[in-house]
Parts: sequence; C-alpha cells; structure tokens
Amino acid sequence: MSTLNSKSNRYLLTIIVITSFFIALIFYILIKTNHSDNLLNNLENSLSTTKNLFEEQKRYALSLSILLSQDKEILNSYLHKNREESFAIVNQKIEALKQLQNSNFEVQIHNQDLTTYLRSWDLSKKGIALASFRQGLVKVKEEKKPLVSIELGKRLNIKAISPLLQNGVFIGSIETIIDFEHLSKELEQKGYTLFVLLNQKYLNIATRLQNNPKYLEYVLVNKADFKNFENIPLKELKEYGYVSNTNYSFSYFSYYDLNNNPLGYIFTGIKNAKHIKINNAYEDEQNTQHLHKVTIE
Repeated sequence: MSTLNSKSNRYLLTIIVITSFFIALIFYILIKTNHSDNLLNNLENSLSTTKNLFEEQKRYALSLSILLSQDKEILNSYLHKNREESFAIVNQKIEALKQLQNSNFEVQIHNQDLTTYLRSWDLSKKGIALASFRQGLVKVKEEKKPLVSIELGKRLNIKAISPLLQNGVFIGSIETIIDFEHLSKELEQKGYTLFVLLNQKYLNIATRLQNNPKYLEYVLVNKADFKNFENIPLKELKEYGYVSNTNYSFSYFSYYDLNNNPLGYIFTGIKNAKHIKINNAYEDEQNTQHLHKVTIE
C-alpha cells in the first residue's frame, strides 16, 4: 500500500512540476508579448508625434516666409538694392519674431537671377549662384508660388521660399531657414531623441556636414549621440518602420527632395530597457509624397 502511495506521489509531483513549467512558460511568453506590444505602441506614438511636429515646423517656416515676403520695409530696401539697410531690417524682424514666438530661424534673400542678395547671418556673402543645386528656388521662380521642403544646400534644413513680386512679375525670393534643433528639443521633452540622417552621396552639396559623424552610408545632420545606432541594419530600411538594437529602439520615415529622390531618414529613438528585438519595415508611397514637401496653391 505504501509503495502504491509512493508511486502516486511521484506521479503527482511530476505532473505538478511539468504543469508549473508550462504555466511559467506561458506567463513568460505573455509578459514578453506584452512588453513587445508596449514597445510597438510607444514607437507608433513616437512616429506619429515626430511627423506631426515636423509638419508643424514646416508650416511655421512657410508662414514666416510669406509674412516677410509681404513686408514693405524689406521690399523697399530690396528694390533699392541697399544691402546694409536690408541686413539691418531683416535682423530686426528676426529678433522681434524670436521674442514673440520663441523661435530661431535665418533668412536669405535671392536676386531675380537666383543669386544671393543677402544672408541674415553674413552680410559679406552675395552674388553666389544657387540655381544649379537649389531646386526649390527654381520651382518658386517658375511657378511664383510659396514652397516649403527639406532642401539640400551647404547644410540640410527646413527651407520655406516665397516669391517677391512686383505687379505680378518675379523680382526675387525670400526664404526662412529652420534647423532641426527646435524639433529635437520638443521631442526630448516627450522622452524621445531625434536623429536626422542624410545619405553621404550628397556631401558634395552639403559641404558643411562633411565632418559630422557617419555610420555606414549615412551622415548625422543634427546633434545627437550616434553611437546608439550600433548594429542598426540601415540597408534594410523601407519607407517607414521600427527597428532596434540592444539598448535603443527607433521609429523612422524617409524624406525626399523635390524631384522625389530619397535623401535619408528621420529617426526617433527611445531606450530599449527590455532589450526587445524589433525590425518592422513598410512601404507607403502616398505617405511619402504627403510628408516631405508642401506647396501652397
């Protein structure tokens, strides 16, 4: 009788051990799945937030450009080709708008032939031919309509260009230039880190970025810690998606020039505390078209 009880106890103990193992395994899988779902939700939120703030910055740059293109003081000084006066007026307007709206931007005015008339940060620069590498300027001259985009120059910025018109005739243009630092700070307040990547093949144009940190075929445009990109498979990226390494997870989307040529990617990073591996990539041409250039009819 005792032998039978002993066998029954062993069987019962075995069943309990096996059942406990599978219950623990199920719980582990559920917890892992829950962590993955939470990470994916957070990445989706970061992607949406970055896109929205990015579009907001473009709209702001465009509104500034349109406002300055209609400023009578700026127009009068430009018509009289008084560069010193234009420089003083433009910088006065910039400082006033900075105080009112806590913004940081630069202004460049272009002559009718798309050469440099004035740069708000450097009075000495003038007469520089821009048409060969500034697609936006050519488009604004041709269509006489405002335009905003991420455009390559010696730097990579958000550039909003508005035509200067006299009796409907194109006489020049004015652009507002916003870098990515304000966007970086806004995302940082939400717990995210911004990384703007440009393909290195464009460094022959973006000469001011030649000494910036590089990873694979990309160069980092804004100020951020590039070491967080270790082991990120940049060559496997598509239009947008989510990717991670051991310590960081990222949402990303691509951006394009005005001829729809891919320039690089905008990443938003969050800490990957649970070391979850993720690599989801998606194609979405309509999304791409909408995101990266805006014109005003």
